[in-house]
Amino acid sequence: MKSDVVKAVFQDELERNQRLVSRYEKELENLPKGSIYKRKIGNHEYFYLNYREGNKVISKFLGKNETFDSDELQMQLDKRNEYKQLIKKLKLEQKDLLKALK
Repeated sequence: MKSDVVKAVFQDELERNQRLVSRYEKELENLPKGSIYKRKIGNHEYFYLNYREGNKVISKFLGKNETFDSDELQMQLDKRNEYKQLIKKLKLEQKDLLKALK
């Protein structure tokens, strides 16, 4: 039988994980999804943001090479992927904690 102290620690950790998942999911709502796609037509390069909505692939025009700086958007896309990985890890930890609390 697990002691009450260990159960309390597991319960606190579970609550912390749930708060983090909630926070990261809220952050995901504010970050763009998809990937940057560069298309060359003639001598010009055009940038698009490709993402899915349901079964449809949406290509949103971002701008020409001269007028569009992709670094900021790429940083946001990378942050989104990082948050998704963190959420995945936290949910696995939650599953283990729930098993340990039973």
